[in-house]
Amino acid sequence: MEGKSSQIYDGISSYGSFSPLNSFFRMPLAWRFNRAPAGVEVFFTTRMGGASAPPFDSLNLGFHVGDDPELVIRNRTTVSEICGFDPASITAPRQRHTGAVRLVEQEEEIGAGADREESVFDPCDGLVTAFRHVPLLLNFADCLPVVLATDAPRPAVAVLHAGRRGLMEGVIAGGVALMTGLGAEPAGITAALGPAIGPCCYEVGPEISRQFEARFGREAVQGESVDLAAAAIIDLKKTGLAPANIHLLDICTCCDKDFFSYRRDGTTGRHAAVAWIR
Repeated sequence: MEGKSSQIYDGISSYGSFSPLNSFFRMPLAWRFNRAPAGVEVFFTTRMGGASAPPFDSLNLGFHVGDDPELVIRNRTTVSEICGFDPASITAPRQRHTGAVRLVEQEEEIGAGADREESVFDPCDGLVTAFRHVPLLLNFADCLPVVLATDAPRPAVAVLHAGRRGLMEGVIAGGVALMTGLGAEPAGITAALGPAIGPCCYEVGPEISRQFEARFGREAVQGESVDLAAAAIIDLKKTGLAPANIHLLDICTCCDKDFFSYRRDGTTGRHAAVAWIR
């Protein structure tokens, strides 16, 4: 099946109208989200332009997959130079496919997981912060990256690892709840959904598809395949986000070989979503 790396989602689907054209811009190593609130930066990396050897070739940003840690650090430094943040300030959790979302609120937590797999945020599949200059980085290889951002009453960002299990366990609602705890109004939150495996490639069988349909409705299921983006959008709207503030970069990571895909390749690297407040 052909990938969609050159396409921008046109904002029309069976589950609503959202995501204006040109919400995302393709850079050499990443896609930049152009509709982030003032003072917020959001990027979704590809697998291209790094130092890692197969099967992690080449811009692998995950320590837990078996790659040389020094190459992962080099790759993270490359991303920081392209995107414009301090790699020592990267704050990353130990992801375990849960619904757990944590707030980065202590200065000593900044830099957790920057140069190693271990993190004080464990288990954790979403981070939220109002600190400036703290890039939140989470890894992906088919699961859906969801970034939440607001600039009112003060800037805040969240990066969520929204795989099938995390979505079922409420990772979206957990992220929005922590954002509102910082004073944000749901209607004032912008969401950017990055590349993930699409229903074209994510067949899960009848039992799991029935569970997914029971949780999210028929719009999130296509036969025995599930639609992670549809499920996330359903939960985002339930939590109060305006459809016009939900933006989807409609790229299937299993179809498009510019991205890592566990479903396609098995042992492989991880691309990332990274967001921070300037």
